[in-house]
Amino acid sequence: MKKLVVILLAVLCLSTLVWAQVWQYDSDFKSNTQPHGIVVDPDGKIWIGYYGYTDSVLSAKGDGTYKKTKPIWVFNADGTEATFSPINIGTFAGVPDTMENGCRGMSMDNNGNILYSAYDELFRFNYQTGEGMNKVIPKAEKSLTAAAVTADNYLIIGHVGGGNPIHIFDTDFAIYSFVEDTNLGLQRCLLVSADGKDVYVPKIYSGCNGVVVYHGDDGIDGEYVRTDTLGTVFNEDGTAANIMCGQCLNWGPNGLMWVGTYWDVGVHDFTGWYALDPTQNWAIVDTIGHSLGKFVEGGPVGGGAFYSPRGIAWTADGKTAFINDFDGNVTMKFTNASPKGPGSTPIPLAELVVLTGIKGDNGQNVIAVDFKLNRNFPNPFNPSTTIPFELNNGSIVKLTIYDMLGREVATLVNERLNAGMHSYKFDASGYASGTYIYCLEVNGQQVSKSMLYLK
Repeated sequence: MKKLVVILLAVLCLSTLVWAQVWQYDSDFKSNTQPHGIVVDPDGKIWIGYYGYTDSVLSAKGDGTYKKTKPIWVFNADGTEATFSPINIGTFAGVPDTMENGCRGMSMDNNGNILYSAYDELFRFNYQTGEGMNKVIPKAEKSLTAAAVTADNYLIIGHVGGGNPIHIFDTDFAIYSFVEDTNLGLQRCLLVSADGKDVYVPKIYSGCNGVVVYHGDDGIDGEYVRTDTLGTVFNEDGTAANIMCGQCLNWGPNGLMWVGTYWDVGVHDFTGWYALDPTQNWAIVDTIGHSLGKFVEGGPVGGGAFYSPRGIAWTADGKTAFINDFDGNVTMKFTNASPKGPGSTPIPLAELVVLTGIKGDNGQNVIAVDFKLNRNFPNPFNPSTTIPFELNNGSIVKLTIYDMLGREVATLVNERLNAGMHSYKFDASGYASGTYIYCLEVNGQQVSKSMLYLK
């Protein structure tokens, strides 16, 4: 398996975001404290597990006392609660068990039943009734990742902290084998290929950030070895420029691998959800959402941008995605009438890399969700070029040109414009050759791109 290789085409200055994407923010679906795991079951119900939300219920012991609980919430597609939601107590092998521990991740087995990680306990719930089915503690007092499932329902599950095993359980939750005895680094979930031969572990804060690949020719019946790290970005000279830091990982409904990347790792090149195509050497072919950076009290929440990705799930047709923002305390809904799949055109790196030259008033990265700044054409140019952009709503718009020293060269528009496509021409006659920055400001939000003037 080869590493994902993309070429760093250009260094963009004074830029906050440069995506052109087709996933559209729909709404803030639900708000609650620190959403972590999320799945959409075969009936279309949305299951959400919260790490931070706490309630209390009568103890499952029947002694009349109240006990802390961190329930599982289950919603119908219209946002109303399912009849058995919230789940505060599950019964396993005839023994009631209060949901005391916050969610560490959620997935589904091949029958659609819910695999729920809560600290050191892995539960399985019937997706139709909410009833408990199985329970196991892989390693006491060691926080779990979300579980992954092979085509024949073997479960692969690891631990958040390093130095712990990646376990393999059979369909009855009996230990079967191990992928690795002492997996290092920090990870919150993992994936497995349908045949069980490849296990994918996203890493942050690990010194080996990216998506680490373990391969075994015989799958769960053989030995696994570490073979690759996906998400590496290379310069033209072959040196590593950056590595995609994986906070979360999930298979999309059409076979793409989605990586939820994290901002708090000393780099900002990847701060959204990215789809890697296994049929194209793991090239990036799609994105959803953008990161706001570090959460601060009073900062913006929801609206299509997030602070910390922590779970993603899709409806069966793949046209609606639900994304948890752990630090923003919200689950957002995105839609796409024609989602991309394997074989889609890879996205140029110049449209993916996010630099942080322009900040909002609170010092955070500014996220644009209501407008799109397109690439100028031609580029390079001599002496003039056209700059197009699109507005979703009527807005106050300012389009400004800067040189590489940050000096304002020209203002092409500074007025209210109607929704729709707009374009303005920049004539560089009389200016020196070189790189210029065009900055679009809409209702106080800014995005920028670079362009090259060659005489």
